[in-house]
Amino acid sequence: MAFKYSYTKENHDEILVDDPIYGKFIVPYPYSKIIFTKEMKRLEDIAQTGFAQYDYPGLAENERLSHSVGAFYNMNEIIKHLEKELKNYGITISQDDKDVALCSMLLHDIGHGPNSHSFEETTKYSHEKRTVDILLGDTEIHELLVELFGEEKTKRIASFISEIDDKETYENKNSFTNLLKHLVSNQLDADRLDYLQRDSYYAEIPTAIRTKNIVESLGVVVNANQDYQLVVNKKGLSNIETMLIERFQKYRDLYFTKSSEVMDIVFSKIVDRYKECKDSVKGELPKQFRKLAEDPENIDLQDFLSMTDTPIMEAIQVIKETSDDELLRYLSDKDNLKDYQTFDTALNSEYTKNKLFKIFGTEKVFDTISVFPLHHKTKLYKINEGLKINYGNKIVELSEATNFIKPQETLKSNSLVFNPEILRIELGMSKEEFKNYEPQINKLIEKLNKKPEEFELKYIIPENLRESLSKENITQEFLKNDFDIIEESSKENDDKYYDDRDLSLLKRGGSLRIRKATQDNDIKIKGTYKNPIEKGEVYSSREEIEEKLSEASLENLKEVMRSKKINVDLDSIMPRPILNSKTNRQDVVFEKNNVRVCVSFDDTQYVNYVLGDTKAQDSMIEIEAIGDVTDRVVLNEIHDFLSEKFEGLDTNKQSKYERGSQKTRNIYKAAQKQKGSKEGENR
Repeated sequence: MAFKYSYTKENHDEILVDDPIYGKFIVPYPYSKIIFTKEMKRLEDIAQTGFAQYDYPGLAENERLSHSVGAFYNMNEIIKHLEKELKNYGITISQDDKDVALCSMLLHDIGHGPNSHSFEETTKYSHEKRTVDILLGDTEIHELLVELFGEEKTKRIASFISEIDDKETYENKNSFTNLLKHLVSNQLDADRLDYLQRDSYYAEIPTAIRTKNIVESLGVVVNANQDYQLVVNKKGLSNIETMLIERFQKYRDLYFTKSSEVMDIVFSKIVDRYKECKDSVKGELPKQFRKLAEDPENIDLQDFLSMTDTPIMEAIQVIKETSDDELLRYLSDKDNLKDYQTFDTALNSEYTKNKLFKIFGTEKVFDTISVFPLHHKTKLYKINEGLKINYGNKIVELSEATNFIKPQETLKSNSLVFNPEILRIELGMSKEEFKNYEPQINKLIEKLNKKPEEFELKYIIPENLRESLSKENITQEFLKNDFDIIEESSKENDDKYYDDRDLSLLKRGGSLRIRKATQDNDIKIKGTYKNPIEKGEVYSSREEIEEKLSEASLENLKEVMRSKKINVDLDSIMPRPILNSKTNRQDVVFEKNNVRVCVSFDDTQYVNYVLGDTKAQDSMIEIEAIGDVTDRVVLNEIHDFLSEKFEGLDTNKQSKYERGSQKTRNIYKAAQKQKGSKEGENR
């Protein structure tokens, strides 16, 4: 138990808390009474961070009762500070408002179950609803609240908490009540201020967050209409930056750990498997687990209040030790977490199951639980719940006051989990039998591990494959692999490439291009500059601009580049283009699992002005993922099924500038050689 307290000598109705985060502080009457109700004491057996304790053992001591009391302390400190701020306006905070805010903070986690996320998924009932049930139901806490505050204030406390996640229900978004609600649940609230420090302490992760610094930076602005706005003094800006960035880091390093995320899914699979083979478990299971597994959507209030970490974790241990079912026994053993392999990939489970079907040839793989996705997403800063920075003479939105906090920054991950040992058990194979398939499984794992390095796939179509690699045949392959056609279009691109006399851009793999694109009689002109920082680097590390031009002239493009302060010697660029490429392009946009790709079929004519207007032609397929970096992994899947279907199909990383220059140079050299031979014959 992490929560330590004693009664004060002066008053046995108040308690002295000895907290590892804030030191010693007093919880006064009547709030001290609330802590000792059985519904609150239950939180001592609810871990704050669930299965994350498997990666950070110290978190096993980090329970929700200590957090709730710590959050109460923060709220009390904030209210005391705001009282001083509001005196400047001649405003006092009523005892009723204090009671509602402080009780809401103390009780905000009372509705959590064990391993909260997976528990809510199993029961289909949110912890916010459970909170209201507890506060207004036949409970010890309800009886005490009514005794202390009356029925109406008790309902107000319950309403205050239940409306936290429904911000549209606020009657007046600038009212003092709304300001207090923000301190219970918002981007700068007493809850977050506590758990970020407390989780860091028990996980032994350093933190620079300090309650006192943040509280002292808070202020309130009240206008003539008595509208209240919480603001942060400009001197407190760095404290707020620290808090938001540390939260972002906690999600990355602590809350989204492999064990935590995998076990959230595995726990539900343990429950499902148990329901299929209850008789396989020979030991006596706690009644709480049996109720959760057998009738999860009909858990009444008293059932719920008995469900804490201890009986649930005991049940998993009993299953591990006494079940005759190999799969259920395996799922229940936390030591097997090492067998779960995670891949940072946008490929979905169905893709992997199709690959497993090709390896094993049995449709059992389509029902496997050895493959499952993991998705998580959190924003660094939500501008719709914005924080205001007070500069004295003006108030600005936080994202305008700092370069560190950007609303668009999102921590997002789409991962795939695969456990070959679970698959072996499901297929009923011995370990010796399964070894025969290990080379193919390892090859699949290698593909899943492949990182998305390219922006696009490019295939040069050889003469002998031109008929088989038609638009119709390629489209059929996409449709066979569960892609849908979203749209089709066609256009013409007339590109002129410029360079210096040494062809420096060409040699580095860069380009300076003016494009005149025509689609449905609509003409657009764009200038593009691409230059790798080092020769041979992938596209992800290059200097690049792409801008609309008013006219297709080199001078117009140079003006744009000067305004962008591009570091290139523009005076060295020759006034005439080096190469011209004219492309007839047909685009087909496909979609699968919300990931879109554009497949372009190009027929290109090149003219090299430097080599005596030498001409060449090419046919090419370009495939580009439309979306963020994670979506590019789908290119691995596409390359797999295209190369499998069309033998001899190879990718080509050359740009059109490189490709056209190479083809025309080869044709020019061949022509010069032939010309020399003829001249020799004539002599």
